[in-house]
Amino acid sequence: MAKRYLNLCAVALVMLVGCGGMPTNPSMGPLRVTVEATPTFAGSPDTATFTLRVENTGAATADLTFPSSCQVLPYFIDRRTGEPVTPRGGGFACLTVITHLTLKTGESSSRVITVKSGDAPKPDSVVLPAGDYAIYARLEDSVYRVQSDRLAFSVQ
Repeated sequence: MAKRYLNLCAVALVMLVGCGGMPTNPSMGPLRVTVEATPTFAGSPDTATFTLRVENTGAATADLTFPSSCQVLPYFIDRRTGEPVTPRGGGFACLTVITHLTLKTGESSSRVITVKSGDAPKPDSVVLPAGDYAIYARLEDSVYRVQSDRLAFSVQ
């Protein structure tokens, strides 16, 4: 009976890991996704700028395929509630086209996003109500499901 239980636990663990049931650790695999606050010269308490970066840390070239024009997307969490937050005006508009990105060893690709405080959508910015948030980035590749660590920030 104990042997059967151990076998069942081992099978469940293999299925959980093999089927993507566990979140991808940001440092696993040949790719690393990071989010960092980008210093700005005209900073204000109602604006924050972030760089989303994908880097090939592996020993071989990484060929990535995406189901849309959005290759790396930012996600926002309300730090008070822990709940996901949708920017004002909705999420991100992505073209429904297959896109590719090739990163040689040590190469990276980055995207800068601007977050502003407000109640109405603004062109070229992510708009959130004033509050305390965390941002993370997720690679939208069809094979690599890598995401960054969370980075705390506030907008007033």
